[in-house]
Amino acid sequence: MAIVAVGTEIVQCVRISQMIQQHGEQFLERVYTPGEIDHCAQLPDATGHFARRWAAKQAVFKALHCSRRGVSWTDIEIQSRPGEGHAISLSGAAERIAEEAGVDTIHLSLGGCRTQAIAYVILWQDPDQESPDSRA
Repeated sequence: MAIVAVGTEIVQCVRISQMIQQHGEQFLERVYTPGEIDHCAQLPDATGHFARRWAAKQAVFKALHCSRRGVSWTDIEIQSRPGEGHAISLSGAAERIAEEAGVDTIHLSLGGCRTQAIAYVILWQDPDQESPDSRA
């Protein structure tokens, strides 16, 4: 496998807390998918979980170099998989850009503490896999 790109982001949890307090549901629905909102809202440290997902989405934006290419926040979904950690699911423009870049695997590492959240994303390409353009 070959690394296509790497992205990282760190965010202050208080910043996300302030955005939620100031903009409420409008902010949450613009940035997070319904599944992410449901998941985070049920957890004791909801703000920390929202902040880690924010950091992960920003890391994906950076890795895909797509901040101005029509990708919406909800095109990137951070999924929790019990016993496996977290995974990233792409849709819409984010999925298209990843396919064009030859990305077939995304690795995600999330971390944080009470005050900060951090995410690392590595985009991989398996050179042995057929590219989408070569499949007929």
